Amino acid sequence: MTRAATNSRIVKAGCRICHGAAVHWTSANAQALAARHHDATGHETWYEAHIIVRYGTAAPDDRQIDIEDAIASASPGGRPDAAPLADSDAPAVPAADVSAPPKAARSKRALAAAKPEPAHV
Repeated sequence: MTRAATNSRIVKAGCRICHGAAVHWTSANAQALAARHHDATGHETWYEAHIIVRYGTAAPDDRQIDIEDAIASASPGGRPDAAPLADSDAPAVPAADVSAPPKAARSKRALAAAKPEPAHV
């Protein structure tokens, strides 16, 4: 019999002298690092491992549906109408920026707007 299972492991280690109760090593070789640190310094070190085993897989949520299916079911006639994409080969409109003020006018207007109004005493 085949059973779906996942295993994960959380490890942490530290040195009571150097780091107090704070975790200092969390890699896969945390136990070896704690042992090596003890051998090199004589400090009291610690190591904790938490093994998590899960059997089976979570059933998919049947309430979750594809957004396109939700839109299609809400629109009359099935699939919603798609907006046409812009043609990238179309020529640019030559008068697109005619209404934009020249650079000098923009900067003078910006300076005038930024000046504080005189205070009346």
